[in-house]
Amino acid sequence: MARLGFRLSLRLARALSAARPQLIVAGGVTVAVASLTTYNTMATAQCKKKVSGVSYKSSRLRESFTARASIEYQGEYFMTGRDFLEAWTSDEFYEKQKLELYDLEYDTMIETSNRDSDFNTLFTATSLISYPDYVFLRSILLRPDDLSVQSFQMIDLNLDGQVTLEEFYDMYRMFTKNDETSDPSAHLSTTLRVLLFGKNDDGTIDLEKFTRLLSDVQTNCLRAEFNRFRRKDREDDSISVQGFMRAVLRRTKVTSIQRARFIDKTEAYKSLEDVSFEQFKSMIALLNNFSDFEVAVRMYQIAKKPLSKVVFKRAAFISSGEEIHDDVLDLLFYVFDEAGDGHLSHSEFVNVMKTGVETGVSSSQKPKDDTSNLSVGSYFRKCIRSEMIKS
Repeated sequence: MARLGFRLSLRLARALSAARPQLIVAGGVTVAVASLTTYNTMATAQCKKKVSGVSYKSSRLRESFTARASIEYQGEYFMTGRDFLEAWTSDEFYEKQKLELYDLEYDTMIETSNRDSDFNTLFTATSLISYPDYVFLRSILLRPDDLSVQSFQMIDLNLDGQVTLEEFYDMYRMFTKNDETSDPSAHLSTTLRVLLFGKNDDGTIDLEKFTRLLSDVQTNCLRAEFNRFRRKDREDDSISVQGFMRAVLRRTKVTSIQRARFIDKTEAYKSLEDVSFEQFKSMIALLNNFSDFEVAVRMYQIAKKPLSKVVFKRAAFISSGEEIHDDVLDLLFYVFDEAGDGHLSHSEFVNVMKTGVETGVSSSQKPKDDTSNLSVGSYFRKCIRSEMIKS
């Protein structure tokens, strides 16, 4: 077993090393294939693909997962935890070489998972993440923090305070509405499944464990994104102002010209040199809850009044539960205050941010009642809000 574990680790290391992200090159021209937001724009293709007895509709999200997955077993593709973090933080399309596992290697990776382990083990190089896991984890990252209780109750169909594997499958069907046509139970076992329900699938999860899952997933991905922009020349835990602005703008649909202009403005800003992880975290919390922020400041839009720093800070705290640091607030007003009047109008900030923050994706305008083409995050929120209204 020790030799098997060593062999598996060695093969994984070689595969991961050989499968570093590569840009697509066409005719000698490097093609920058959109940003993170583009990958989530689901224009479902007409064709279907069948893998290991599991039937899929081909979608851009599915294709992105398949390209970035580095593990294959019995015809099904898997990401490792490292693959997932890399996919979440990368703005470039790339395709990884696939490492095909033997039966013993797959069994070893599953056996090393333990239901009593914390969810940080989900983001290691030896964890297995299936496509339904991938869609679910992404939805967590785009979910407002105050929906954790409602999310759990949506999954807990019999309201007994415990979620079984079958109830979890129902949630999978909801999350993968646009991308799968088959029963998720047809998928092989994964690290997430073992962490939640045990190796025999007979465990349950309560609200406390579900909340811990949400927190651990968000913290690991947030830290990975922060580290992407982290200053290598500094020992302290900080990123540059330009890195901070790039992290903010990658969640929007601003054009490359607008993005360059905003970043150029940060280079001329001398009042702040670095942004700490806590400052970064509070800003991302605001972006993840931006629809609530928009509601909080709507009266100012109706009255055609710009936002002052005091109003902005109060609305940010009410909507996200996080307080925006004064230094970050000054930076935001410096960058987005196009009129230079010390205030932010609705068009200067809200319209810029809400184009991509609502779902974390770049999407075309859709009819209000059409749920067939909604992104995962939008579909999930629509379901939850509908249930809350009914109750």
